[in-house]
Amino acid sequence: MDLKEQKYVCTLAECKSLTRASERLYISQPALSLYINNVEKNLGAPLFERNGRKFELTWLGKQYVEKASQMLELERQFEAVMRRTEQENAGQVRIGIAQRRGIWFLPAVLSVYEREWPQVDVVIREGNLADLTIMLKNRELDLVVLSQSDVTPEMEAVPLGMEDFLLMVSGDHRLNEKAIPVEGSEFDFLDPHLLSGETIFLNTEMQSARRVEEKILKDYKVKPGRIRVVRNMELGAQLVAEGLGVGFIRQGYQKNIHYPKPVKYYTIDVSKYGQDVVVAYRQDVELTRPMRAMIMQMKDAAEEYLKP
Repeated sequence: MDLKEQKYVCTLAECKSLTRASERLYISQPALSLYINNVEKNLGAPLFERNGRKFELTWLGKQYVEKASQMLELERQFEAVMRRTEQENAGQVRIGIAQRRGIWFLPAVLSVYEREWPQVDVVIREGNLADLTIMLKNRELDLVVLSQSDVTPEMEAVPLGMEDFLLMVSGDHRLNEKAIPVEGSEFDFLDPHLLSGETIFLNTEMQSARRVEEKILKDYKVKPGRIRVVRNMELGAQLVAEGLGVGFIRQGYQKNIHYPKPVKYYTIDVSKYGQDVVVAYRQDVELTRPMRAMIMQMKDAAEEYLKP
């Protein structure tokens, strides 16, 4: 908005002196005098009466200043809105996510987000559930991607989608013969009762997947021949491919694993062991516009990431 004319007239009306007004406006007296004369010429009537060095408003000048003051106030209000908008649209968004999920999920999110919000600094923190929960509690993170079952009472959560929890065995494992087709599912069913006596790869106790794995073993009364602990689900999948045991993996992770030897993936009970993936934030935090936009982009990307 360019309201220089209104600003000059109102300043002179307030100061009543060409000298004082020009000092306030940071222009020369001759320049201000010429500008005021041109305004009056364009209007076809005087706005000021000159009494020596003193400038007094005419009746028309008073009407002009009244309307011009309103315009200047609107300009100030609009500029305040613009400043607030610029502040809200800038800044930083700090995201916490598990390392493997981050590798396969965040690139699709950030490739779009950073084109639309180039002024926002996106900071990524990778870690296990315990680390991410502490960082969010300590206000070191703004948003955390995790499973619904891991959301604490201090968090608000926005659903991203359902992620199946799959059983994996090597492509030539004898258990593949026991698989049962599931109508409408990408994955066949394999009864976990059959896992007793097998070497089973489990995640570490610090990882949220471990609780799901232990629940499956407990529910189906599985007695492993041997338990081997791995932190990286991709490593677990590769060990399974080599025929060194069986294991479990999240659906989103499975879709992005590439290894020369085949692995077969089976559903168990998505209604019981499937995980709602969410993006969570502190309840006492007001989301900024960049944070809301990040959540929306995560929801869009999750449709592909978690697609059956």
